[in-house]
Amino acid sequence: MKKKFKIAIIHDSLTDFGGAERTLLSLLKIFPEADLYTSLLEKKLAKKIKKTSKGQIFFSKLSNFNLVTSHPSFFKPYFYHYYWPKLNLNVYDLVISSSHSFCANWVKVKNKHLSYVYTPPRFLYEEFNEINWLRQPIIKKIIDPYFTYLRKKDKENIQKIDLIIADSKNVQSRIKKYYNSNSQVIYPPVKLPKKITKSSKIKKTHYLFFSRLVKQKGIELVIKAFNLSRKPLLVVGTSQQAQKWQKMAKSNIKFLGFVSDQKMPDIYAQSKALVYASIQEDFGLVPVEAMSYGLPVIAYRDGGVKETVIEQKTGLFFRKYDEKALNEVIEQFEKMNFSKENCLKQAKKFSEQRFAKEIIELIKVSTSLLEKK
Repeated sequence: MKKKFKIAIIHDSLTDFGGAERTLLSLLKIFPEADLYTSLLEKKLAKKIKKTSKGQIFFSKLSNFNLVTSHPSFFKPYFYHYYWPKLNLNVYDLVISSSHSFCANWVKVKNKHLSYVYTPPRFLYEEFNEINWLRQPIIKKIIDPYFTYLRKKDKENIQKIDLIIADSKNVQSRIKKYYNSNSQVIYPPVKLPKKITKSSKIKKTHYLFFSRLVKQKGIELVIKAFNLSRKPLLVVGTSQQAQKWQKMAKSNIKFLGFVSDQKMPDIYAQSKALVYASIQEDFGLVPVEAMSYGLPVIAYRDGGVKETVIEQKTGLFFRKYDEKALNEVIEQFEKMNFSKENCLKQAKKFSEQRFAKEIIELIKVSTSLLEKK
């Protein structure tokens, strides 16, 4: 009888539910018996995870403090770098880390370590991030020696990983730039809808913005553009800055806040296009999800959308990051017809089944752990 291999999945933190967390759920579906380690675990997300995972879930004691789970980024430079290396993972034959910002892939691993990287930590490197106050001249001067040390440790720890998987060619280039390391691209999974409403009678009443309501995701630019055009816009998403954006918006812009996955198909069906203005996006699941409902995408040509949206076929790009450029592309969009079938076909390239197959095949090639019994 063969030994049962033990697998651990390591994820940065579980305080928000975004693209990285959706990918984590897919990893847990592939390896439901795996134990899960995370730095912070929010109670509502714990319930969601337990529906998929049969393994044990481990997290730090700081998860008991609401201040920490509600403001995880504030503790990012000071806590996580000391938490991960202290974990004892020697009992596991395979460790899969899932990391974008909180350095989960700093864990010390005795056996095989595969790391799925959404991006090198933004706050340590050059990409736009929401704690840019760290780059203010006075603060930067004070903390720069510490951050130089963190970058050095980050590179050292990445070199110890057996195989790095990048979530896009965009991120693959960052990994090469910052770590001088090679990686293999496996695109994140998108849960494709089982049924698409094909009725032409559904009235397309508005444009759609669907994301966390933070500047990096482009909410400020989109509001300014639609304030000028006065075209109807529906905003789906939340953040601690939501009230700020609501005060900025004119009456043609409506905010729905959080919307469940079950209700999103109706919103997609009534939308003309998804407006996506994210800055330096790593991959971007939302544009692919929109296309999976037959919805074209109007996006800022930057980051991962260059790998997912086909210009003139499944959407349009604006190239200058201002409201005038966005509105000009929207006007161009309204004179064109986009095929729902083209959008659906493109989205199928990023299915959960494809993700599972590529992950399993890569692990089989990279390790001897998942050989056929």
